[in-house]
Amino acid sequence: MNTKPRQNKRFDFTVPTLIVGMGGTGFSCARYLKKNNCPFALADSRQEPPQLEKVKKEFTEVSIITGDFDINRFNDYRQFIVSPGVSIRNELFQTLGEQDRLIIGDIELFAQVVDKPVIAITGSNGKSTVTTLVEKIANDCGVKAIAGGNLGIPALDLLESQSELYILELSSFQLETTFSLKTLSATVLNVSEDHMDRYNSLDDYREVKERIFRNTEYAIINRDEHMAVAKQLSNTQVISFGSDEPNQDEYGLVKMNHASGLNKGNQTLVQSDELKLKGTFNLLNILAALALLQPLKLNEQQQIKTIKNYTGLAHRCEWVDAIAGVQYYNDSKGTNTGATIAAINAFDSDNNERHTILIAGGVGKDADFNELAEVIEKKIKATVLMGEDSEIIKNCILKAGGKNNALFTVDSIQDAVLMANKLASSGDVVLFSPACASFDMYQNYMERGEDFKEKVMALKLQNKTASLKNVS
Repeated sequence: MNTKPRQNKRFDFTVPTLIVGMGGTGFSCARYLKKNNCPFALADSRQEPPQLEKVKKEFTEVSIITGDFDINRFNDYRQFIVSPGVSIRNELFQTLGEQDRLIIGDIELFAQVVDKPVIAITGSNGKSTVTTLVEKIANDCGVKAIAGGNLGIPALDLLESQSELYILELSSFQLETTFSLKTLSATVLNVSEDHMDRYNSLDDYREVKERIFRNTEYAIINRDEHMAVAKQLSNTQVISFGSDEPNQDEYGLVKMNHASGLNKGNQTLVQSDELKLKGTFNLLNILAALALLQPLKLNEQQQIKTIKNYTGLAHRCEWVDAIAGVQYYNDSKGTNTGATIAAINAFDSDNNERHTILIAGGVGKDADFNELAEVIEKKIKATVLMGEDSEIIKNCILKAGGKNNALFTVDSIQDAVLMANKLASSGDVVLFSPACASFDMYQNYMERGEDFKEKVMALKLQNKTASLKNVS
């Protein structure tokens, strides 16, 4: 099936348009079209979408289509704005595309109307951290910047801020429906297996991610990823970052006695032991942010000051608390194997001693867990598994040489926290990094992460109460 975009037309605000999907993106698009007097209707494949009553109340004169999509119900529209959660790879949208109908997402509409510089970030892991760090650095350096897209504020809502710089986090789903986004700088941070239930292969997924480089002035390339696309960017300036020592005008890491230097060429900008963010993957995120902002020539001292004070985002290797000498970390945003491998490596000790208890599991989205299993077998003290695909992960770990007596299966996060607590000793780390989506048990990774933190704090209170009783 040909999944490459055929679209190259401008959006016409006088043509009746169908917004497909009634989530946050759909709402944002509806409000924008209403504000610009564009006739539109709304559609959702669910018979009763959760926000249906809210939609009816806010858009009283708008037609609403619910239930299974049918081409006969879509025939009245020449333009479609499709939410990221709706695949344009199905037969319906393939047929509509062949009929020369415009099929775009909100990012493409944003791209056609925005008149200020844009920085764009994608990748399997780390994009939210880099997006918010770029926004923070820019604002601290006096540039009025705002971030959104796949993170936080929908892209079209950003336009109301009248900012000088827009920073977009973009998912592969959003890039599928985007063809004319022009950016000052753009990056693909990394690519690992994710959303394999929607893509034909890892190469297919990678190709969609790399579309972000099509119209950028500066392509920010991760040297560790060995991206073939870097050789194809003949009309684009390339800036690279990586975990190795950099050449002149590159960003990289230089080993020091007890830390790593974050360098541009032979200049050390900051040392890793001066930062609140931990783990090599976070050092690379910082280098990516600096590279993305290089075209703006911002004040270097202020950039470094911001980086030193940056604590990261919730649910991304977020420190929760310490209980009896055991450190608990919430990495609920680790929804794929690459993210969890990166999190494990962040806590890996140099002396080959195993101090990490991993809590993982959920909906695997048809991912291959073999690489993760090999990392677990080499670096994890014990693994607590839960969720829909826990048995698949367990079998992969056993296949990789893991021991059955270091694998434990539970039914809930509460049971997982209690089990990890039993297995941990003072000096250990309990890392909650599921490597899976959350929707078998939770609405999203945020709800899942908050539940984990709540259970950890309840355990801390329980231990404190027990200690007080023993003292009395």
